[in-house]
Amino acid sequence: MPGPAEKTTSKGFTLVELMITIAILGILAAISIPNYSVYKAKAEYASMLTTLKYLMDGEDLYFLENGRFFPKNIPSGTAVDIPELAYSFPAGHKNRYRIRVINNKRRNRYIITAYCDFDSNGNGKKDRFTAITNIVRGEVRKYRVIRQLR
Repeated sequence: MPGPAEKTTSKGFTLVELMITIAILGILAAISIPNYSVYKAKAEYASMLTTLKYLMDGEDLYFLENGRFFPKNIPSGTAVDIPELAYSFPAGHKNRYRIRVINNKRRNRYIITAYCDFDSNGNGKKDRFTAITNIVRGEVRKYRVIRQLR
């Protein structure tokens, strides 16, 4: 026959065990939520930079085929297909892009401005990046230069 010490069975958790579990979950959440926002900002920056590079590639190919650059404004959030630059923006994209060009006998130049909806440098303002290629009298002065404006 089993004695009173051998018959201890647990049917649930004690209050202390539940409090420890909740404290551990709180600590993990406090660590992971800030990291999530950092990784999200890095992903948005990488996506914008990739889009800029695709647009620059399209402009370069368009220039080689036509002898001039292609202007276009791309609003944020709408699906836009640009066959001239071989690029399609999906519906719901977050950034706005503006492609300004100069095409004449003396100069061919494009400036692609990306108006971002994120702050990658932490200055409290939404970022803005430009990509530039500048060709003056057939001589390349600037080629695929990307700068952050704010």
